[in-house]
Amino acid sequence: MIAERGRLVAGVVAALLIGTAVVPAAVGAQDAVAEDRSAFVVELENDGDATVSLSLTYDLEDESDQAAFDRLRGETGNVTERFDERLSRVANRTASEIGREMSVSDADAEVTTADGVGVVTLSASWSNLAIVDGDRLVVEEPFASGFRPDRPFVLVAPDGYALADTAIPADSTEGAVAEWGVGTDLTGFSATLAPSEAVGGATTSGSLPTPLASVLATGLVALLGYAGWRRL
Repeated sequence: MIAERGRLVAGVVAALLIGTAVVPAAVGAQDAVAEDRSAFVVELENDGDATVSLSLTYDLEDESDQAAFDRLRGETGNVTERFDERLSRVANRTASEIGREMSVSDADAEVTTADGVGVVTLSASWSNLAIVDGDRLVVEEPFASGFRPDRPFVLVAPDGYALADTAIPADSTEGAVAEWGVGTDLTGFSATLAPSEAVGGATTSGSLPTPLASVLATGLVALLGYAGWRRL
């Protein structure tokens, strides 16, 4: 059953994530700039809830990209619904198997343009993703059950927190941000986040630094039949 959940998570994330790059955006996980980067980013809150954000970018000087962007912009409700369904499927399965209530809500889509680039950002709230243990947060499922990301997996601590311990060593850490690279076997994954003063006084921030921007994308070509999307 655990292995089955791991395959489900890996399959859903693989379907959701496609490499891309974004331009500077508004706040939170969108605060950074990335070049030829993609990632699955989870931003935690100190109550154990989390925000998952995905962004798609389109080169508006390319006719096929422009057409795909225009079509997507006209159907954001459909895209948001599919995004919500996929995340909810993982959350519901995980909650059932570990005995801790989880839910996905507030799925949203934002469409912006800047400097010839169209950006579609999908986001959702995931309740009780992390275990709250006193002043510490522990992230395990759904990532511990055989999850092997095909894009960098980035975990962002709440303000004032830092990574204290992890069962699978991160490939890089910077303040509030820890990253595990493509193909990392996260079986048995467990990451503990604690107040920064308890882990060496590391300076933390709730937004991602430039090298670890939240650059994400959903597999909309496969899901919705959109053509013309490509990496910038």
